[in-house]
Amino acid sequence: MIGGALVPRLGWLKHYGGHKAVKDVIAGLILAILLVPQAMAYAQLAGLPPQTGLFAALVPPVLYMVFGTSNYVSMGPVALVSLIVADAVSGGDPAQTALIIAVEAGILLVVIGALGLGRLVNFVSEPALLGFTAAAAILIAFSQLPTLLGLNVERAGDLPTAFSALVGEIANIQTRTAVIGGVTVLVLLLLNRFAAPALWKMGLHPPYRQAVAKSLPLLVIVAAALFATGASGVETVEPVDAALPSVTVPTIDMALWISLLPSSAAVAIIVFVTATAVAKSLAGTDRSHLDTSREAVGLGMGNIAAAFTGGYAVGASLSRSALVEESGAASRVASVVGSLVVLAVLLFLAPLLVYLPKTALAALVISAVFGLIKLADIKNVWSHDRLEGVIIAVCFIATLMLGVRLGLAVGAGVSIMHFLWFSSLPRVTRIGTDDGGKSFRSVSRKDVKMLDEPVLVVRIDRSLFFANAAFAEEQIMERVSRHDDINCLVLDMRSVNAIDASGAAMLRRLCTRLNLQGINLHFAALHAPVEQSLQSIDTSIIGFHRTVGQAMDHCSVGQGDSEER
Repeated sequence: MIGGALVPRLGWLKHYGGHKAVKDVIAGLILAILLVPQAMAYAQLAGLPPQTGLFAALVPPVLYMVFGTSNYVSMGPVALVSLIVADAVSGGDPAQTALIIAVEAGILLVVIGALGLGRLVNFVSEPALLGFTAAAAILIAFSQLPTLLGLNVERAGDLPTAFSALVGEIANIQTRTAVIGGVTVLVLLLLNRFAAPALWKMGLHPPYRQAVAKSLPLLVIVAAALFATGASGVETVEPVDAALPSVTVPTIDMALWISLLPSSAAVAIIVFVTATAVAKSLAGTDRSHLDTSREAVGLGMGNIAAAFTGGYAVGASLSRSALVEESGAASRVASVVGSLVVLAVLLFLAPLLVYLPKTALAALVISAVFGLIKLADIKNVWSHDRLEGVIIAVCFIATLMLGVRLGLAVGAGVSIMHFLWFSSLPRVTRIGTDDGGKSFRSVSRKDVKMLDEPVLVVRIDRSLFFANAAFAEEQIMERVSRHDDINCLVLDMRSVNAIDASGAAMLRRLCTRLNLQGINLHFAALHAPVEQSLQSIDTSIIGFHRTVGQAMDHCSVGQGDSEER
């Protein structure tokens, strides 16, 4: 029902008790250990003050709890969204730009959910996303290298510009800053790779294993802060006010709002695609309670709320969501508990945050984005289809060379082009039998025999629509032209699930062409909607049959009432 996703479903609270509350409190406390430093680091990535990231982690989980459907999704600042925001804020007022992007992306997501249009984002294919996210990871790492090395380099949205700017300032590296940042990156990468397996071997199991494993990076950041206090010249984060966020209102500048729409659309697509993927991956075998429309509304409401409470655009973090799941969370309350801890940090520990070195937060971002490069998935796609492997490469190169917004647009474009090309070339194959008429398969298969003339049996292996109807007609007539003695053509339509007006017109035209050549056309194994679309054809010159065997029996080929599979 259109608009139904806008109505909160809180019936699950009726069954919420003390046992679940204890689980959620534990999971929320564990989540906050990772959320606090990540929120500050991703805000820095976005070109915003660190407290903006903390503000963005406060209200969105509450809205997601009301409208969302997954028990484990952790909403808050994420790397990909922060990179898109960084690309947009570099040319204007960062606070207003980030606010408008969050509002526009939130509205787009709410509309998508309210109208049930979530399937539209599927036009960005898996190969395109793999190439895009891998390139985005490299861009994120490069954007943080100047901060890691203590350089003052203007932010760039593409790799050539970023690399050129970095090389131009390489002689000005701040040694102390670079050492602290480099060591922090190395230690964090080692912990990401070996901490959890080592703790498992030591006998620590969920939720304690992840609680300890995710506490270690925080300890590394604290250790970096201690070293930075004794090293002059190491830049630390801006002071964070020990107060609640104030209500922020966007400027009324339509030209600015319109100019930011591409960035907002990119944020909305990335947020929705990644969040639904996270929710599905953590839902286990039972995904019946997941509702993508409600997911979109929950994500949209969270972004709008983040904008008006001092934050910026947010998404669903895979690493934090997996942490919530493995920590034993019982409901969406766990993420709200994490937000309450962030609030407590803001109110009571804010003065201490000023000691965190920016280079350590940059190191945290760099160590986290390696998970966006999914080499195993890329290898699987390449093994499956070389053309889709090329799509990965095209999106990867486009994103590196052109930036994230144009890279995502290229990804959507090549995905649609691949779909149209694939759909426009339906497989049309002659079929025969290798078991006396019990089944009919392509004659290209081993041991499948061609049926004797005067009958020709052809199968169409795709739905027919305007883009492929002419090609299918050409392929059918080309096969007919190879045989001078046929008087009957049987079309196996079992794989034609749908047909549009162009497809129906093509079949009517085909019937007329064959009739002029003295060839009778028979349709077999039609789906009911397809058969209804062809009822206007003169039934005196065509036939409709339940099976290929029955069609051949009508053509007097002696196949009886055999069935095909």
